[in-house]
Amino acid sequence: MPGSIMDEVQQQAEGVSYAPSPPEEFCGREEERERLSAILSRTGERGQAVMISGPPGIGKSSLLTWLAYEVQERPGGMQSPVLRGEIFDLPGMIFSAFRELQKDLHNHATSGRFGDILGSEGMQEAIRYADDVLAKYAAPVEPVGLLSKTGEEIIGIFARSPEVGYDRVRQAFGELLWELGRLMAGTGRIAAVLLDDVHLASSLDRRLLRDTVHDLPPGILLAFTCRTEDGAGSGYATMQEEIRDLGSPEVPLPGMRAHEIREMAKRRFDLSVGDGAAGMLEEASGDPFSLMACFNTLRHRGLAPSPENITDVLAGAGEPAGLAFAVLDEPGKAWAEELCVLNPPFAVPVMACMLKLQGMSVALITDRMQESGIFRRLPGGEYAFAHPLLQEHCRRELSTGARTALNARAADCFERTMHRLSGRLHVLLSLACHFFNAQEYGKAADLNLELGLRFYHREDYDTALVLTQRAVTSAEHIGDDALLAAARQQRDLIRQKIAGPVEAVR
Repeated sequence: MPGSIMDEVQQQAEGVSYAPSPPEEFCGREEERERLSAILSRTGERGQAVMISGPPGIGKSSLLTWLAYEVQERPGGMQSPVLRGEIFDLPGMIFSAFRELQKDLHNHATSGRFGDILGSEGMQEAIRYADDVLAKYAAPVEPVGLLSKTGEEIIGIFARSPEVGYDRVRQAFGELLWELGRLMAGTGRIAAVLLDDVHLASSLDRRLLRDTVHDLPPGILLAFTCRTEDGAGSGYATMQEEIRDLGSPEVPLPGMRAHEIREMAKRRFDLSVGDGAAGMLEEASGDPFSLMACFNTLRHRGLAPSPENITDVLAGAGEPAGLAFAVLDEPGKAWAEELCVLNPPFAVPVMACMLKLQGMSVALITDRMQESGIFRRLPGGEYAFAHPLLQEHCRRELSTGARTALNARAADCFERTMHRLSGRLHVLLSLACHFFNAQEYGKAADLNLELGLRFYHREDYDTALVLTQRAVTSAEHIGDDALLAAARQQRDLIRQKIAGPVEAVR
């Protein structure tokens, strides 16, 4: 890459990342932290569950990160294991976050820090059994011997659905937590199970979450975040009602108050904000994401945080994510645009293909991407936008032509690299999405119809309906009457199943 571009990227690395706040920089939220601390104190006697809720950008993930630190890392604190999973916006990823939790537990059980507590044979057996059951439940959409094939060749090579029902999944995960709780009780510790963004979860994931909350053993804290706006819709309302019925508390996050805004500006940006400016920000943009966009812009422009300068920054800025991108250099903007159509998490081979990178430039650019503050590296080595609002903004800004072209490139990249990717379910669902959005309707029709049927048999009717409706639309575009009739029949049967009992699909 030309040196001048790399210099520009290095200069841009001065911004504070939009990823969840590091615990040592976490600001404010005293009342909410006290509530969570009180819930923690009761966990040893009786399992506890809590939902952290609020609109996008309000700081839910940052509070979850602070909670993880309090449980596991804080000097003089509990020094207890934390299991954390994150749900991403790709319909059909059944139990992927729960498998992340299981993987975290396995790592704890085999590490030096908690291995002496969690390394018992009973724990190891519970981990193996839960992993096996969760893997088999997702297996209906795992292909057999999938190599670098074209979209047409993918169809018809799916594995036969194993007979693993939901009840076995619930039992296996429940037994895993009970064994974990039993070990915690013997040490005076607790184990925290943290799930981020459950508003994106499949109906099956939400069902398992609800059943888990209902039967939490002593020594286990389950905390999860849920967005209250922009797509959460009735999903949040349903979750709110369910946890209330189960007797679990909700911790809603409001906008930050003036004194919290001053603290955030000083600790994270080294800016001294006066009372007048803080009060104005509290009224205009009290959520942490908007505040970060404002403070990053002030620092980028070398402006003092005066009321006049803040007014100037906010004037005509539009949505906060737009303000965040306004100060990015051109390479950063280009990377964001070209990757925004991907469904997170982003595998490095797919990213490299999308950005047309080779050799040493891959590692170089991925490091620079993370330094930009717009992207973050995930624990497994994959990537995502630092905050969902950034990706949502990029997608909205794409022209129709650009969106179609980028989805076509994404589909091609998945086909080129699938032999190097481990998440077959993620690959197939991504291909189904990208083929459709690229208007490659011949490939999209068959793949979405087949996947829709698989998810129907797994009782994930919401995902099945999304996939099957894509197949209907694709069949209409290519004028295949037989395929259209089959897709419509499958769609109608799924709708009937959602509404009430119906005979099984073929």
